[in-house]
Amino acid sequence: MPRLTTTSALRASFVSIDFPEKRNRWTTLFRAILAIPLLFYSVFYGIAAMIAVIMAWFALVITARYPDDLYGFVSGYVRFYIRIGAYILLLVDAYPPFNGDEAPDYPVQVSIPERQEKYSRLKAFFRFIYILPAVILTYVLMIVLVILDVLAWICAVMFARVPAFIEKYMRFAWGWVLKVQGLYCLLIENY
Repeated sequence: MPRLTTTSALRASFVSIDFPEKRNRWTTLFRAILAIPLLFYSVFYGIAAMIAVIMAWFALVITARYPDDLYGFVSGYVRFYIRIGAYILLLVDAYPPFNGDEAPDYPVQVSIPERQEKYSRLKAFFRFIYILPAVILTYVLMIVLVILDVLAWICAVMFARVPAFIEKYMRFAWGWVLKVQGLYCLLIENY
């Protein structure tokens, strides 16, 4: 089935989001309640993914290679994280799948680069210091994103639409969050 594309589709370096032209008022109104199972599941998935990232960090520092199974698992977590975040932040109305597999029919597509044969041991060793400025910027972006999300929620419930300036900021912020998530999870090496 071909993907629907709209004029308001986000095209960042690793994420593609097809924003709905018209929002479902009911699912928007009860989005926080509908997201509870996703958030509950994401806690356990996130813990397992962070354990996998720690194991991958040791593997990268020692061998300069990201183990294939760990790479697949962490990539799946990043896809899941970005999808549920997009759902919770009203970027899409479609309920996300409870896995990190590629879902060609879902409106949020996350492209994770192929695993490299060799990684920089030095970049892996200092990764959490190296990405600190990006993490700080992400927290600032997320504060603004949450404020705009409240406005988007009000607009979507009242008018079944989200103003273009809010979607524009969401496009930028969510693309940046994915990039930082990829850096944090050791999937990519460069800003």
